[in-house]
Amino acid sequence: MMLLTRFSFPGFAEIENIQRQVDQVLDELTQTQVATDWTPAVQLEETPEQYIIRAIIPNLDKNELDIEVAKSGVAISGKTLETEVSEGHKITHSEFPVGQFHRVVPLNEAIVQTEVQAEYADGILTVTLPKAPEVIHRVVKVNLNSESQS
Repeated sequence: MMLLTRFSFPGFAEIENIQRQVDQVLDELTQTQVATDWTPAVQLEETPEQYIIRAIIPNLDKNELDIEVAKSGVAISGKTLETEVSEGHKITHSEFPVGQFHRVVPLNEAIVQTEVQAEYADGILTVTLPKAPEVIHRVVKVNLNSESQS
């Protein structure tokens, strides 16, 4: 008899639970109810002017991609296809996810929803979200008046 154990790190279960709760709240905010087979890994990059979200999504069916942008986050959902192989070839092992996916990425600051751009290349979806002008920290030089007033 073989006994399998699951290793866990202290606090890891709590972090997973919090992530699920955040995803659920953002799902409700974006009113997206999608049955999912898998969740893509994402990377969130922030610059002074924008956010950049990258998601690993192999074999994306671009006609099934849906990106919803709300003030509090971005919801990415869609469908991936099975890998096509040439005649005479077969896939003996694959860890590429297939089917419906859904991921919500929370944002810390407001964005300009009408200027969001997305592109898909080499299995990576990139979504660029410009920050709203009121949240971009701008440096303004202030000149001192050197004339003395009497």
